[in-house]
Amino acid sequence: MGFSVGDKVVHPRFGAGSITALQNKKHAEGTTRYYVIDVPAQRLTVRVPVLTAAAAGLRYAMSRLGPARVLSILRGRAHPLPDNYQHRQEQTAARLRTGRVTQLVRVVRDLTHHSRRARLTNVDSNYLRQGVELLAAEMALVTGQTIPETTKIIESALAAKPAA
Repeated sequence: MGFSVGDKVVHPRFGAGSITALQNKKHAEGTTRYYVIDVPAQRLTVRVPVLTAAAAGLRYAMSRLGPARVLSILRGRAHPLPDNYQHRQEQTAARLRTGRVTQLVRVVRDLTHHSRRARLTNVDSNYLRQGVELLAAEMALVTGQTIPETTKIIESALAAKPAA
């Protein structure tokens, strides 16, 4: 999969951004070509080697139709998470590491639901915060809205009663 300058992408660890350049860096073993990605929500620039971008989980950002699907999932029925905090955190971390937007949305939805019936641990709370931040940044990137605006939209969807 080859990305181009201007493509909107998501790195599973750093979040949503745009490819601003392709850059060659010389080193002792030769030259490596990098995607240079501006990640505005983190206020950083990430360089991902072109040859390992897929293995790193770099993907295109959701389509313009993606936010409607995200909101639908957020408003949907949550899947119960394990009561055992260790199992829950292992499952949540694994879902976040996939870098897939559907997994991210489900983490946010399911942890929010879990927080309504039981207290979240600090780790769970951090996963939920991280999930909302990553999701809001990606939605903002594709809709042109601000991150605070998309965060409010996400929170409103989570507050809605689940569809039957």
